[in-house]
Amino acid sequence: MQPLTADERPTAMADLIARIAELWRYPVKSCAGEAVESLALDADGWPVGDRGWGVVDVSGELTWMGAHPRLALVQAHLAGPALQLRAGGRSLSVPDDGGDAVEVRGWNGERQDFDILQAWDAGEDAAALLHAATGERLRLVRLSIEAQRRPMLNALHLLGDGSLQSWQEALGRPLNGPVQRARPNVVLSGEDGEPLPPFIEDLLTEARLGTLALRRTSPCVRCVMPTVDPATAEPQPPVLDALARLSAERAPGEPVQFGVYARGNAAGRLHVGDRVELALAFAGA
Repeated sequence: MQPLTADERPTAMADLIARIAELWRYPVKSCAGEAVESLALDADGWPVGDRGWGVVDVSGELTWMGAHPRLALVQAHLAGPALQLRAGGRSLSVPDDGGDAVEVRGWNGERQDFDILQAWDAGEDAAALLHAATGERLRLVRLSIEAQRRPMLNALHLLGDGSLQSWQEALGRPLNGPVQRARPNVVLSGEDGEPLPPFIEDLLTEARLGTLALRRTSPCVRCVMPTVDPATAEPQPPVLDALARLSAERAPGEPVQFGVYARGNAAGRLHVGDRVELALAFAGA
């Protein structure tokens, strides 16, 4: 599927049929994600099991891969009522209940201050695994639902495969783990198996799967996390430079954007291979 030129773009809302090519879930914020065949959404339209755990530093602040790139090497997998972790030759099963109640701090960019959040510490074995992976004194915590759903956070990250392809082309060399770097929940492809037009998701207003709708909430503004190689945890700044150039062509003067955020209108389940109707709003509509 070829990208649309400016002359070819209609000036009214149009539909495009796509397929779900990949689904990803990130059980622990800023750790490696897991590819899944289906992804459940709860009654509020959020993915079940996504980012329900976090990592805090010695000050009790929720931290992230930008500060600790080696978190990319921590593999997290949900298996029934437990979180499975693997890193540095170690593995650990952490129950999804229990633990000592703790208060952690999470930065609120809207207020420019910290929120105090409820969480439960996962214990010394989990801390030891994180130390083995990163060399840092970090702790794993299970986040309360209020901590997971703070107003500035987003439910789902959608990205088209044509955009991923365009990113690699702009970089001018093979890119290891582009999906793992971009960290989408939903990767869309063309209905016929061909890539979607690059950055078609920028125009998305709603993705419909029967009565379930994934409604766009905002563009996804990118930080340094896509620079981290998922295999080696080494930051590679040129990777973000390529994204910045592509973003500047589409949204001059705006922060670097790659993909869009969305939220479901109801409970439901997404499956790899699902047919998706994309509602698009073009400039001038």
